[in-house]
Amino acid sequence: MDFLRFEEFLNENRLNEIGEGSRPFSWRRIGPIKLESWMADLSQVDKADTRPVWTQLPGIQYGFQSDKAEYVVRIAGGWQRYVYIPAFSKPGSRKPQDYNLIIVASFDIKTKDPSVEGEPITNFGEQFRVVSTVIEIIENLVRDIEEWEWVKLQEIRLAPKLESNEEGKPITQTKRGRLYFEYIKKQGRRLPGDWTVEIGSDMFIIKRGKWMGGDKFHQL
Repeated sequence: MDFLRFEEFLNENRLNEIGEGSRPFSWRRIGPIKLESWMADLSQVDKADTRPVWTQLPGIQYGFQSDKAEYVVRIAGGWQRYVYIPAFSKPGSRKPQDYNLIIVASFDIKTKDPSVEGEPITNFGEQFRVVSTVIEIIENLVRDIEEWEWVKLQEIRLAPKLESNEEGKPITQTKRGRLYFEYIKKQGRRLPGDWTVEIGSDMFIIKRGKWMGGDKFHQL
């Protein structure tokens, strides 16, 4: 099996190709947990409990097969009770959500020989397609969440896996970080509503709304 190392793959010309005809692989949800499972859990929450604490939800998993490897995408969720004061609401305004949501996405090769470094890629286009597939899965879940009026997704977090020699580097200077960032900027515009990506120390945080505050915020 041929392996591709990111340092042999990333350069400005190839980064500029991101999103240009990168057709996602076919994917499917795997395991028993689905979005409806989250909604069922939230429907059982005691509505008298208004503490604004974050509570974890069971993870949702998706799988897909590339030309050379099988991947698993894991999406963790967390919810927080949204508390509002009706007295300050405008007459006729829409009732706000009952809960805020955050999702955290990660992905990796499902089966891999630990003695071999790199990822099982035979061409540059496949790596684009892998990341494009992950982005499509996230976008699909976001759109499904939007259909539930009593919950509101506030953040999408995506943490690139770092190489052993990249610890301490700014995330946009790491190999996968650069790739993810370009994909988020180009494909994130397809998310419903206004979103801004924040560059964190070890992850990208896609936040609802238009945020400003220096170079760490980029509106989509």
